[in-house]
Amino acid sequence: MRFTKILLACGLAGLGAAACGNDSELAPDGGAARATWYQDVAPIVANHCMSCHQDGGIAPFPLTDYEAVVENSTRMLHEIDRGAMPPFDAREEPDCSPRFSWVDDPRLTIQDKNTLRAWIEAGHPLGTVAEIPAPPSTTLSGITKTLVPSEPWVTSGDRDQFICFVLDPGNTQLEWLTGLQVRPDNDLVVHHAVITEVPPGAEHDALVAQRGIGKPFECGTATPGNFVVNVWTPGNQPMQTSSDIAVPILAGAKLVMQIHYHPANLVNAPDATAVDLRFSSVWPKRMYFVGAFGNAFQAPELLPGTSDAGTPRFLIPAGVADHRERMRITIPDLGATTDVRLFSANPHMHLIGTHISAKIERTAARGTDPKDECLANGAWNFDWQRTYQYAAPLEQLPSIAAGDVIDIECRWDNTIENPFVQRMMHAANLSAPIDVTLGEQTTNEMCLQIFGLSIPAPAEPAQRPATIELPTAFGEITVASLLRR
Repeated sequence: MRFTKILLACGLAGLGAAACGNDSELAPDGGAARATWYQDVAPIVANHCMSCHQDGGIAPFPLTDYEAVVENSTRMLHEIDRGAMPPFDAREEPDCSPRFSWVDDPRLTIQDKNTLRAWIEAGHPLGTVAEIPAPPSTTLSGITKTLVPSEPWVTSGDRDQFICFVLDPGNTQLEWLTGLQVRPDNDLVVHHAVITEVPPGAEHDALVAQRGIGKPFECGTATPGNFVVNVWTPGNQPMQTSSDIAVPILAGAKLVMQIHYHPANLVNAPDATAVDLRFSSVWPKRMYFVGAFGNAFQAPELLPGTSDAGTPRFLIPAGVADHRERMRITIPDLGATTDVRLFSANPHMHLIGTHISAKIERTAARGTDPKDECLANGAWNFDWQRTYQYAAPLEQLPSIAAGDVIDIECRWDNTIENPFVQRMMHAANLSAPIDVTLGEQTTNEMCLQIFGLSIPAPAEPAQRPATIELPTAFGEITVASLLRR
């Protein structure tokens, strides 16, 4: 790395940092540089690019040294300007702009972009040698325990498979989960994972007796457990919350990890995906779990499309570049809980999607919530799926209630010009695009908004109990919605 060599050379020569940096702070025309590598650009690249663009990282090439960034600087600026990098598909558009910003938004500010542009125009001056900041970590911090299947699943064939593993977190008392990270062992075949909790009881006992712990079994879309803890998708960051909001994991409960495998003709491809967990000893203010809206396949939720001839059907015709489906989901009775708020949004489609948005139409304005608002909006890239967490205090998060309507619109490009259509064709041995319908296979599509939901936690007792009542009234918008066809 060139900057490492420069540091070494300066140290051996006994020169001060300013002496080593003087010439490199000049622009090619001899004037003072408007931006330099060490002082201005390296911190931006470290903060926004290096987490993925490093040796062994998920990105195809590293951006950890001066030469690599110089070589790719024009390309970087182009990708940043068009919104492709860093990969963060949230969008603020006139017809749908969320009220809150997002936690850990990696997008560059206008000032950052101008700094990078000025540095390129000045001829990439080095500046005064300085230590480059470490990139943000992409792993879960403070891991309490890691759960790993005792036996891997070996994929085969060309059909998608749904495999479950029962995992034992070993709780002897109620624990509060504030972090979870799914780590695919073979990311070539892991399409997504759903983690559910099965509390002690008849279903729990039968599940353990029949399936054992850590052993794979085919479960289709019938994932045991109605309480969804987490949904992992490719490109997603760890689920991390503050100690004020957490997932209750009951004493003796088991977690079920359902993995959607996409073999893509990879025969004998073993996978033993691991799950990292982080527990907090603090009794939270609110409980967190996962629900979903969408995947409607018929009226009245699915609205007629341009190719439906008046009768709603979820069909994305081959050869259509901007096909749209829209659905309106009325929130069902949520039981006695009256304070239900959205903590995060995780849109989900499959390969050929291009855009997804969600709005809410409340029965009336509530507190700080307007009657209608945009909940989430963005482009779609199957390889860079992400959970977007609202940057707002818990008490100001968007609320939902029975009778409110979630309005979701999805768009697809089902033409040969879409690289993801080409990828689907290759994986499925197709010679041309095909009509695509709603379903679980990768050659099917989805239109789904997965939300992190929060409700008030029960009052903290004098002694921590083994169990509390899980909000089972939400079953209708948890697993059923996630897997609805």
